[in-house]
Amino acid sequence: MKDVIEFKIDKWIQRRTDISKFHLYGSSVGTLTLTELQSLAPNDEVIDKDLPLAYGNAQGSLKLRERIAALHSSPAVKLTADNVVITPGSIMANYLSLVNLAGPGDHVICQYPTFSQLWFVPRFQGAEVDFWRLKRGPGGWEASLDELKSMIKKNTKAIIINNPNNPTGAIIPLPVLQSLITLAAAYSVTLYSDEVFSPLFHGATRPIPPLVSLGYPATISTGSVSKTIGLAGIRVGWIVSPDVAFLERVMTARDWTTISVSQLDSGVAAFALSDKVLPQILARNHATCSRSIVVLAEFVARNQGCVEWTPPAGAGTAFVRVLGPDGEPVDDAAFADVLVKETGVSVLPGGFCFRDGDEDIELKGYIRIGLGLNEHILREGLKILERFLDGKGFSKSLVASTIKAQVFVSKL
Repeated sequence: MKDVIEFKIDKWIQRRTDISKFHLYGSSVGTLTLTELQSLAPNDEVIDKDLPLAYGNAQGSLKLRERIAALHSSPAVKLTADNVVITPGSIMANYLSLVNLAGPGDHVICQYPTFSQLWFVPRFQGAEVDFWRLKRGPGGWEASLDELKSMIKKNTKAIIINNPNNPTGAIIPLPVLQSLITLAAAYSVTLYSDEVFSPLFHGATRPIPPLVSLGYPATISTGSVSKTIGLAGIRVGWIVSPDVAFLERVMTARDWTTISVSQLDSGVAAFALSDKVLPQILARNHATCSRSIVVLAEFVARNQGCVEWTPPAGAGTAFVRVLGPDGEPVDDAAFADVLVKETGVSVLPGGFCFRDGDEDIELKGYIRIGLGLNEHILREGLKILERFLDGKGFSKSLVASTIKAQVFVSKL
């Protein structure tokens, strides 16, 4: 029997929840209450109180699927409800898609670093997985198309991306996406895009259309209302594809997991994604992220020599690197562990939580900080973090890193 490895992100958070006072690690933006949601369209009902609480449509409510299809369409590509499957969150959307995408004998290329599910599930299914690595340079986090082309094999089944990217905040701009499509079409490869953070793009970054709207039939996009919309408490995600035959296989696999998504959750999601409400939510959440980026930029500027970053172009997270007195990246797991125990400030150790294997020098020292936080909480948490960087706690975390190989990792 295959062992399922621990999902490091969730386990890290779960094991430190009770001692964490300032949760700076989150990736969802602007969590809303039902009352706040209702205030965005006072004359419409968030939930139909006469709705029978029975099983819903297995593929998802028609109203919700039609709305998601419209959001993923373009003048050249008109998708319908038949091109959409509703799932309990994007994590299930990814799981159901990936188990049907590749298996033994197949080769998959996955953008890296990224949400670990995107490479783990194909590997667990028996596929060979190679990483298309993002590298941080003067222009930000980027990956080479020439390198990607050299990685394609005769048995390459899919190229998997996360756009915008978690944890780096990098984006794949439209011209590069179009080159990806040309490359995939030349080798008859499926393009798969986790777009859970779309359309959260920052600053001067031009919004990027959904992958499935660009005219290549062998494309799959997944998403949810959890991250950009701020409704993680309702478990609604989706799979969108022009390939209806693929979606039929997804539905067959789904029969073994969940019968349908909650009708209450679906109703709230349809309300949030409506023409009246969605633009208001996105404007609010873009403003929150913009403020957070300014606050983080000020923090980095005050602590030059201790931290460095590339400001995120998209998504709901920032990837900040912590440096030791010697200018080298710290052990991020040791740093984050001592930080939360000493101060109650919780960040996500990026090198530890997003790497494949025991060590990845290119990710060492990074911590993930959320952009969707209340400004007061972010400022207070960063003040404490700043004092920690200048005090004994930081030295203690460096000592912890030296003994990690003997003791520390086994306790994470």
